[in-house]
Amino acid sequence: MSKFPKFMGNCPKNVAKDAKYRIKSGEKGPVVALTFRTTDDERWYMATEEHPELVKMVNQVKLDAGQAPNGSFYINEYKQVIVPAVGSSNYWLAGKYEQPLRFEFEGKIISGEPVNLEGNPLSPGDTWVGPHPGIPYILAAGGNDIKFHMQIRPNVEKEVKLSKAIGPGAAKSVAGAIRAIRGFSGGRFYVNEFCSMFTPIQEGWETNYIYVGQLDLDKWFPAPHSGS
Repeated sequence: MSKFPKFMGNCPKNVAKDAKYRIKSGEKGPVVALTFRTTDDERWYMATEEHPELVKMVNQVKLDAGQAPNGSFYINEYKQVIVPAVGSSNYWLAGKYEQPLRFEFEGKIISGEPVNLEGNPLSPGDTWVGPHPGIPYILAAGGNDIKFHMQIRPNVEKEVKLSKAIGPGAAKSVAGAIRAIRGFSGGRFYVNEFCSMFTPIQEGWETNYIYVGQLDLDKWFPAPHSGS
């Protein structure tokens, strides 16, 4: 049993390799790594040695749970570092990490900030050219509410709605920004640790990611808490 608390919030499920951060072995020790998929379908395999404290946070969780060090992790919009437990649907809360993750690659700075590869600000509706790690949410059909699902105990899943957290009117207002991009049919979108929101849009055979805007945490779900 891990000494770290179980994370009781919105957790990613099965995601693509480019939708998560990970710790891996580097030349001088473990590093933070990211697979970055460009808009022209290149894969950039990036890593940074600038976050030894984050490496330590993630690996302490893994070792405390009796697992091998390194592996995937996520940072949510509240800067909480969550680490999946291998062989389980549980996630552990490693703590908060405030330092922004930025990766330098071929002269470019890659991060989840709402800018393009030249560092110019994005506007809602622009192509999202940033990395894909983020916490998934769902714009409900009709476009007036936002929700996610979480497992609260074995074999029990709960649907969590923004309308119940901040009220229907306020939730409808927040959902409007996502609805402007996704339409009234709703669908999945993501929020990263910079509070940038982006969503995948199917266009023919291609899936393109679109920048939605910046999230206001004062009009959002309460910060997730940990369980025993």
